Amino acid sequence: MWSLGCVIAELFLGWPLYPGSSEYDQIRFIVQTQGLPPTEMLEKAAKLHRFFKEMKADMSGPVQPTYYRMKTVEEYEASGVHVKSKETRKYIFSFLDDISRVSRTLNFLK
Repeated sequence: MWSLGCVIAELFLGWPLYPGSSEYDQIRFIVQTQGLPPTEMLEKAAKLHRFFKEMKADMSGPVQPTYYRMKTVEEYEASGVHVKSKETRKYIFSFLDDISRVSRTLNFLK
């Protein structure tokens, strides 16, 4: 379903929705638009620690809940992988619903 949605968005926009030049960039674009995946999903990811940093909630008590944040470019590159991270998106969305604005703009230009 996810792949189908990305292909349909590309057909609609005429440009890839997440055109990252690396896995890191693509995940960064997805997280910026969709937000972080749920913790339960991240913890099952094969490449979790490659892209995300484990954090502990600052709470008192014996159990400290775990959450994740996306690694910065510097943290990611510290693992030995160089990223030529650059902005490659033609459209930058905060939410997928923002695609409807592009539709109105494209219709206006016709």
